[in-house]
Amino acid sequence: MTDRKQQPKHKDSQVDYLRPFLNQFRGDGVKISSEPIWSERVEEIIANLPAETLDGIVSRIRQSSENQIVDFAAFGEAHGLTPAEIKLVDSIVGGLSVPEHAECHGISVNTARVHMQRVLEKTGSRRQTDLLRKVLGH
Repeated sequence: MTDRKQQPKHKDSQVDYLRPFLNQFRGDGVKISSEPIWSERVEEIIANLPAETLDGIVSRIRQSSENQIVDFAAFGEAHGLTPAEIKLVDSIVGGLSVPEHAECHGISVNTARVHMQRVLEKTGSRRQTDLLRKVLGH
């Protein structure tokens, strides 16, 4: 039987562990962490999960090499990417296509394609899959 006094501390540490992963969650193509109301709601949901569920989520994240936190700013700096190009890389890693990225960020598809071309050139990637491997360190 778990001591009720220990459970909140354990749960708080689990919620704290999950907090950085919020930056990778998306709703309608927009990072949840970029919208304070969404971020707060997700944290509220996570905080109210049963302890067993929360333990399972944390365990899966810790075991998964696919759920890495990517430092897009550092990646961009290392490759000389512009802020717009870094946003595009972030979107691609998050599963958006170039046209979806363009729509979410209010730019033309042609502009987004030019950004992608430049990102591929600057990173020495031939295709988006090559770019993903470089960003994710595979």
